[in-house]
Amino acid sequence: MEYRTLGRTGLRVSEVGFGAMTIGGEAFGPTDDAQSLKALHHALDLGMNFIDTADAYGRGHSEELIAQVLKTRRTEVVLATKGGNQFTVRQGLRNFDPAYIAGALEHSLRRLQTDTIDLYQLHNPPAEVMRRGEIFELMDRVKREGKIRYYGVSLENAADGITALQTGKPDTLQVVYNILHQDPEAELFPLALRDNVGIIARVPLERGVLSGRFSGAQPFAPGDFRARMFSERELVALNAAAGKLGFLLRGDVPNLAQAALRFVLSHPAVSSVIPGIRTAAQVDDNAAASGKRLPEEDLARLRELYRSDFRAIAFH
Repeated sequence: MEYRTLGRTGLRVSEVGFGAMTIGGEAFGPTDDAQSLKALHHALDLGMNFIDTADAYGRGHSEELIAQVLKTRRTEVVLATKGGNQFTVRQGLRNFDPAYIAGALEHSLRRLQTDTIDLYQLHNPPAEVMRRGEIFELMDRVKREGKIRYYGVSLENAADGITALQTGKPDTLQVVYNILHQDPEAELFPLALRDNVGIIARVPLERGVLSGRFSGAQPFAPGDFRARMFSERELVALNAAAGKLGFLLRGDVPNLAQAALRFVLSHPAVSSVIPGIRTAAQVDDNAAASGKRLPEEDLARLRELYRSDFRAIAFH
């Protein structure tokens, strides 16, 4: 496993991290806790030290599982979580009142059974919340109190990242970035590099579409939120786009998922990419992308495809 510096935090994080939404049990259908714990331990065994979760993932269950690993391996983990999704009322209901976030942080600390969270992220706040600034005053206070080491913003979209950077406050930004969703490259990434703000790239496989494993109109299992997320029309368009990427599978690139992760890791602004992981086998598959990049000619062709074809598709 190779490591990168997470922007101005100075934290050294595995360039492939563990996206822990999937182990919460409410995202891609039912999960097995024993399998999830095995995956977490295996990730640490391979040097995958960056774990990203949120209080809303499985309504706290993802954090509770991670706590079991932290009991014996806390020093091996750069721990990131998020708050701002008032999931106790309704999943997706956002609340960035400072009093609510202060309480959410305390609940996360208790679920994770730790005194300090390395990186606390606001979970997709609106631009106006960031402009007002009260929420960052809270983040500075809890940082002084030692409850968090650094803070960042998980972005609804790349445009909100520009607002976040204009405030000068977040140490990191988390954003959707993949072959089919290249828009952060235009403005966000150059500004983040300028300001030494760490970039965490999420959804690198476009919810699994770039794994090359899904085809047909609705291939997802019962309980998998993607069955509701993608319309039949969108899924057909996404699979058609993925079908144009066969040129990447040559040399030492064994499959589309590996190509997709290498694409993300090829950008110098990215500190860590966090594919969702549920099993030890997925840990192996994702970790295999570390230290590898796509050749410049492939990157140029992918960017031309984005301009000509991919940008016109409605993505989530």
